[in-house]
Amino acid sequence: MKGHIVKRGDKYSFVIDIGRDPVTKKRKQKRVSGFTSERKARKAMIDMIAELNKGTYVEPTVKKLGDYLKDWLKFKEKRVVHSTYLHYEGYINNHVIPALGNVKVADLTTRQVESFYESLLDNEVLSPQSIHHIHRILSNAIGRGARIGELPRNIMKAVEPVKVPKIEMKYWNMKELNQFLSKTMQEYYYISWYLSAFTGMRLGEILGLKWDSVDFDNKVIYVRRALKRDEGKYIISELKNNPSYRSINISDSDVFALKQHLKKQKKLKNKLGSDYQDQDLIVATKTGNFVLPSNIGRAFRRCLKQTNVENIRFHDLRHTHASMLFELKVHPKIVQERLGHSSISVTLDRYSHMIPNMQEAVAEHLESAFKKEQENDEKDTSKTSM
Repeated sequence: MKGHIVKRGDKYSFVIDIGRDPVTKKRKQKRVSGFTSERKARKAMIDMIAELNKGTYVEPTVKKLGDYLKDWLKFKEKRVVHSTYLHYEGYINNHVIPALGNVKVADLTTRQVESFYESLLDNEVLSPQSIHHIHRILSNAIGRGARIGELPRNIMKAVEPVKVPKIEMKYWNMKELNQFLSKTMQEYYYISWYLSAFTGMRLGEILGLKWDSVDFDNKVIYVRRALKRDEGKYIISELKNNPSYRSINISDSDVFALKQHLKKQKKLKNKLGSDYQDQDLIVATKTGNFVLPSNIGRAFRRCLKQTNVENIRFHDLRHTHASMLFELKVHPKIVQERLGHSSISVTLDRYSHMIPNMQEAVAEHLESAFKKEQENDEKDTSKTSM
């Protein structure tokens, strides 16, 4: 494979002979221009010839970033839940395309992306968390292009994302949780925060939970569905990923709480008769329909004002569940399974501040075991010398 350098004005380019077209038999050439010196052009030519000989050369796409991302959105539309797709679409159309849409995706540089992030941050257009979401979107889109050969490299690997300040996680201890539950037992939506605290389920999962997913005999809840927002309306649908499908073992107290709730629900059904639209939901409105998350949040905040406990979000009950498990020295893998995290690394990253409390016990157990082994060794030595 041969090539030569061409100078036009004050710019240099190179041309490489890449054989003949298998159909037309015509000679094929590859031309690359725009170099500011002969040395740069010659180096790029040598590198390209090496890649062509090894079969690793990728012909860069001529698409602009805006068109490239629109194609990527079409690809993702059938692979993610609709709410996630809308999340991607909003960031791309409202922020990425207006700023970088006209840049050829093959020419996009690390510095351009970082400058884009800095502009969003400096002008307070988006929060650091939202900018981090954009970083994940671009990393996924450009990373895929590099994997399938549409792009020569993944420039996002070198992009430094915006630092997201860590928000202090709030949660209750057992005393605070008991205080809140004991004072809200008569509340209509009591079972929703009870389940969150003792199973670690997400609010959407609780609102999509049906009685057919509760096995009272074996004391297990099967998480199969969730209430989600889809195209502007709420629906109960399947979960978005496999780890979210899980079984959660419950205690005798949990079984009792659920059965008490079921009794109240049956009384309401009997009272309303045909006016009760039974969907088999555990958390339901007084007419049997699903409950909006905003209504649960409103009821929870109202109860907070009536009790003397720290002000937390409903979602923090999930953190409360995790904190109680770690306090009881439950293995992180079990915590991951109960919470439905995609991997144990997510659990460890999110709750690492709770785990160091276990280190002292580990050190004590290790010392105790080693001392026991020393004592046994001394006894054996003593017997041998006799």
